[in-house]
Amino acid sequence: MNLSTAKTLAGIGMILEILGAIPMVGWIFSLVGLILFLIGIYNISQMVNEKRIFNYLLIPAVLLLIVSVVFSVALFGAIFAGGLFAGGVAIAGFVTVIVLGIIALVYRVKAYRILAETLKVPIFNTAASFYKWGAILLVVFGVGFILMFVGDILAIVGFFSNPS
Repeated sequence: MNLSTAKTLAGIGMILEILGAIPMVGWIFSLVGLILFLIGIYNISQMVNEKRIFNYLLIPAVLLLIVSVVFSVALFGAIFAGGLFAGGVAIAGFVTVIVLGIIALVYRVKAYRILAETLKVPIFNTAASFYKWGAILLVVFGVGFILMFVGDILAIVGFFSNPS
């Protein structure tokens, strides 16, 4: 596999992950996208001899799975437990999701900065900045989600870009 093919795999994987927002079948797109993304990133990190790229992007993928489980357990616990215990479960689940989300975001930003440097594609730096500011502005009426979505779009453009 060459670098161009690996970048294309990662870009297609990210597009499929975005399609994960489609109701009912989105999880299939998301799962296939995650697998393609990780295969592409693994190959990129091998070719440029920078293992941190894959490691830094694998951590958010694993944390996403953990967050999904924690969120589901907290949600079901809050629904079925009732009373004060339900509130505690919901708060604990929410705090855990936030903390793991911040950790995942930090690693994603680091990985995009390294990608920008090693692939000589500066748009990855811009994507990292959008992610960082998106995380900071998450509390402001969802503006952060919009910025993080723009960061995803910029990263996709980066994967389909030629080095500058």
